[in-house]
Amino acid sequence: MSDTATLSRLFAGIQADLDEVDRVFQERARSGLPILNSASMHALSSPGKRLRTALTLLSGKLKVYRFEKLLPLSVAFEMVHLATLIHDDIVDGAHTRRGQPTVNALWGDHIAILLGDYYFAKTAGLIADIEDNRINHLFSDTVATVCEGTIMEMLSARRLDLTIQGYYEKISHKTACLIAACCKGGAILSEASDEEIQHLHEYGMNLGIAFQIIDDVLDYTEDQTTIGKPAGNDLRQGLVTLPLIYALQSQPHNGHHQQVQLLLSGEGGSEEQIREIVEWVARGSGIERSIEDAYRYAARAREALYHFPPSADRDVLDELIDFVVLRKR
Repeated sequence: MSDTATLSRLFAGIQADLDEVDRVFQERARSGLPILNSASMHALSSPGKRLRTALTLLSGKLKVYRFEKLLPLSVAFEMVHLATLIHDDIVDGAHTRRGQPTVNALWGDHIAILLGDYYFAKTAGLIADIEDNRINHLFSDTVATVCEGTIMEMLSARRLDLTIQGYYEKISHKTACLIAACCKGGAILSEASDEEIQHLHEYGMNLGIAFQIIDDVLDYTEDQTTIGKPAGNDLRQGLVTLPLIYALQSQPHNGHHQQVQLLLSGEGGSEEQIREIVEWVARGSGIERSIEDAYRYAARAREALYHFPPSADRDVLDELIDFVVLRKR
């Protein structure tokens, strides 16, 4: 079964609510300024997994489901996610995402920056509609943490000395914290206890870490036909990720170490050299060790989830753990 078909099956019970989140997102993302509106509608046309929205809603369904509150929160988190992707594409100089032209490729960096800012501004009204100070603090803290994670990624780019600890700190801030916030926000708005809120936060954080590790593995093991970008794209951008760190640790003094250093320096490196490093990492133990790490975080997510009694919605959150570590894109 394809990843898309798997998610369609898992999200069947919340499909109508997912569609309503999409509708409100489209409505709130519109601008009366034609150029900004065109850029916004283009950004929204890119297909996504809707994982963050689903996690927000499913976390809310574990207790008292209050969709009228979860709706603006879901839209706000999706807006933040999309804004960070737009800004990432600017930082990376990316011209395509999932096979489609990026906003910066079509309208330039200035419009792309302002579109991301426009989305961030729109989230303020959405969060105000919820009228819960705990959500106010969660949202502002999450956006700040994601910004810190993006800066960590910039500072660690082209750094061959990035440690495993540094890698985990970066992905916890940049990727996992937003997924954790979706789960925590869903719990807060469903009248969960403080202990239950913490359990869902831990579920989301560990799931988010596993998600990013697998993303980084796929960059070495899959190609453009499955992940929408060429294999080794992280290496092209100077990003050191877990599979490469493990590969370099296992063979620290071979010729590949010098090759990687040259590629990361930005002083050159042909496509053939990049493919050689990608194939070397893909063949080595770094992939297996990274996948083992992903499964370890997946197990922690499941442990946190199992503090909740069995239910159909818990089963979906459980199956999402397997989806995250087994997906191919």
